[in-house]
Amino acid sequence: MARMIPSVVSPEIKSNAERRIFEWFRDDPITEDWIVLHSLGISNHNKVIHGETDFFVLAPYIGMFALEVKGGRVRRSDGVWSFTDKYGNIATKERGPFDQAWDGIYSIIASLKNKYDSSHQHLNDIFYGIGVMFPDIEYETVGCDEEQWQVFDCNDANHVGNFIKRLFDATKKKWEDLYHVSLPYKKLPTIDDVAYIVSLLRGDFDKAVSISVQMKYAEEELVELTKEQYRCLDQLDDNPRCLIQGAAGTGKTLLAIEEAKKTAASGQRVALFCFNNFLGDWMRRYFEDVPSNLQPAYVGTFHSYMINLAKCEGIRLNFPESEENYNAFFREDVPVSALMALVRNGADKFDKIIIDEAQDLISPLYIDVMDACLRKGFVRGKWTMLGDFSMQAIYAGEKTGDQMKEMIEDRTSFIRFKLTINCRNTKPICDEIETVTGFEAPSDIWTKVEGPPVNYITYKDAEDERTKLESIIDSLVENRVAQKKITILSPVKRENSVVSLIEKYEIKNYRAFSTNIITFSTIQGFKGLENAVIILTDISSYEDIKLMYVAFSRARTGLYVLETESAANEYVKLQMRRLLL
Repeated sequence: MARMIPSVVSPEIKSNAERRIFEWFRDDPITEDWIVLHSLGISNHNKVIHGETDFFVLAPYIGMFALEVKGGRVRRSDGVWSFTDKYGNIATKERGPFDQAWDGIYSIIASLKNKYDSSHQHLNDIFYGIGVMFPDIEYETVGCDEEQWQVFDCNDANHVGNFIKRLFDATKKKWEDLYHVSLPYKKLPTIDDVAYIVSLLRGDFDKAVSISVQMKYAEEELVELTKEQYRCLDQLDDNPRCLIQGAAGTGKTLLAIEEAKKTAASGQRVALFCFNNFLGDWMRRYFEDVPSNLQPAYVGTFHSYMINLAKCEGIRLNFPESEENYNAFFREDVPVSALMALVRNGADKFDKIIIDEAQDLISPLYIDVMDACLRKGFVRGKWTMLGDFSMQAIYAGEKTGDQMKEMIEDRTSFIRFKLTINCRNTKPICDEIETVTGFEAPSDIWTKVEGPPVNYITYKDAEDERTKLESIIDSLVENRVAQKKITILSPVKRENSVVSLIEKYEIKNYRAFSTNIITFSTIQGFKGLENAVIILTDISSYEDIKLMYVAFSRARTGLYVLETESAANEYVKLQMRRLLL
């Protein structure tokens, strides 16, 4: 596997072809001990003021090769090259990619000759070559300025290592045919030679990509709607009732918001409901900055909506004095009071309701309220439910996901859509979710976006945990991670958490759209939300799989876990379980 410099692809690189080839070089076992420079700038280019070679490969005992990459459709007519990207934009050039590659390698060689010290003058005769990569097409129109063996196309699949070896073999044969002697061994660079050349071209700046830069790159790759989400939105146009299922991070809340805006824009009266108070607050704040014609008639938690209905009709709700009675109060008293209010006032009904976190809002009484507030009712009206009925139903009691879906099926017909692509979490986080929870996702469900590794830190006692938590925050702040991008989560309330011992930093209880300050929440309270960096504290066990699933999946790019020694031992066993599966 090659060492890639830079070790991550900059978000400025828009070419999907370059991104794929980057990954192929990085993951190909043939490229062991190779160094591949990506987007190598050439300040003394022999044709332009500043040039760039897409990939520059340095392979010990093989040579160095400049590669040009052209993705999408490629055409050459009357000596003019045309390149069509994925958006249909066409660029034309008189100089083709083979000329560009030769210009690049000559410029690099000229630059290096001016930099070699006296002990490396033998590198003036280093073996080199060029290649052009068309990963999206089959290329057979070889001209007078190129050879077929210099071309990598869709028939080569992902075998980039074999392509470089093909370049070496063919270039070597061409050299030997020209000079009628065998290629001298001294023309091939050693491992030390390769390292020296790299030091001249790129130096040591890439030894460690800072956590903030890694996060920035990963964040920019995660924010765009996937093609799958667009297909889902299209399905909603033609179907009045839809149940959308997806694991954490598949974009359910984003879809709910987009569907709410689209419905409001069409002039319909729409409500956007959820379960979690923090998520409801976040949604309300979000829509404050949205044009009025895109704002739903109601945004917030389903419980707040029902309580407001009762209050407006003067129906008194006796809030429980103890937490033990809260479940029955919200599951029974609140919906019954809401139904009474809806019968009394005949309030304007919604043309459509959209329910995020649906796995926490499926019960006979809740569905009765939905039926009463919806034009044409639950059976014939328009509604969209989005939820994770497998791993995130932490408030469902003893009901299974299948039982909840059967409850809806008993009432009416609807279509189903399954989201399978994680567009929130980086690959290291997804891998740890699998290890800790045993959640076996299909191969296509997890993201391929790379990011920083997940960090597990073991503590001995409360004071040790406090010191280590402060050290994590110190490191993040020193690396210029904005404090508002850091949220600390715990399975216990603040007063029982290590956060209550922190004095060095101001840590506020979570609020939507907080200013530049570190926030805290319980894991349960943060369900449905996310942040760039999550620090899990007070982790004494991984036994509660659903809670851990929620906890780990809140982090987009950075995840730290402060665990007790017993939890650390438990984690080792979880790793062994995964290895044995």
